[in-house]
Amino acid sequence: MKIVIMGAGSVGGYYGGILKKEGLDVTLVCRGTHREAISSRGLIIKSHWGDFNIMIPSEEDTNNIGKVDLIIFTPKLYSNYIVIPQMEPLIHSKTTIITIQNGVSSHKQLSDYFGIDKVIPAATYIESEILEPGVIQQKGPTAIIEIGEINKEHSDRLNKIHSLLSSKYLKIIISEDIILSLWNKMISIGSVGTIMTSFRSSFMEIMKLQNGEEILSGTMREIFNVGRSIGVNLHENIIEEKINDLKKEGDDITASLQTDFTNNKPLEIDFILGYVVDLAKEKGINCPYSTTLVSSLDRYKKGTINEKNP
Repeated sequence: MKIVIMGAGSVGGYYGGILKKEGLDVTLVCRGTHREAISSRGLIIKSHWGDFNIMIPSEEDTNNIGKVDLIIFTPKLYSNYIVIPQMEPLIHSKTTIITIQNGVSSHKQLSDYFGIDKVIPAATYIESEILEPGVIQQKGPTAIIEIGEINKEHSDRLNKIHSLLSSKYLKIIISEDIILSLWNKMISIGSVGTIMTSFRSSFMEIMKLQNGEEILSGTMREIFNVGRSIGVNLHENIIEEKINDLKKEGDDITASLQTDFTNNKPLEIDFILGYVVDLAKEKGINCPYSTTLVSSLDRYKKGTINEKNP
């Protein structure tokens, strides 16, 4: 099977590297100094399970790759309008696209462009970062991709992907309801990441604020209500359970949105909590916490500006 990692940054680069290490035919699509470093000295992975350096093909232009069987789609959400058309040279009649982006709407964009039969929605759970061009650090004992068919079918292709991609470096889970899984994750990342970024604070600093937990639970409840309004079967105790779990993690909690903000990179806010706010407006659902948080980051969407001289 020929595999492409589309948008191979910290997450996609890690997955591409470990799949190549497991002997699979993998090409990374990335650019800039990151790709240059990978091309010249290989991809360096520092992981919970050990470090390694592996030579792996990398390209900036998808026209140089040919048709592939599996695409793992990992760009930032704000790049989709540019990156999705770039995949056309890679697609044949049986190509499958696994999208492991944040949020709950990525699979819809890909399905609209390539057809619903081509797309497998997925949620990923991993902490990774690019330490320097060509060097990826993965932290902790979690590296999971949860996959599922939109129609909830336990298909042969899910079984094949599970068998092919699973290793000690990567756990593949087949979800019985992937849309529910995506919304479960959205309750966490849409609230925690946005609040941490808006408040320029760690999770525990927010919990120590006079109204910190109320803001967190209120934002989670709004996401819950919007998901329920479109038929997602979120269970009633999920907010309490998530907050209790988050408190156990404490200051170990990180957020990609906050990392991007700190590093002066564009933000995915419009496609995460911003997507929920837009959907809430369509459904006539009041979301004061979420609307305020999204508005607080509006001027930073294209990258941090000098706050003293906005």
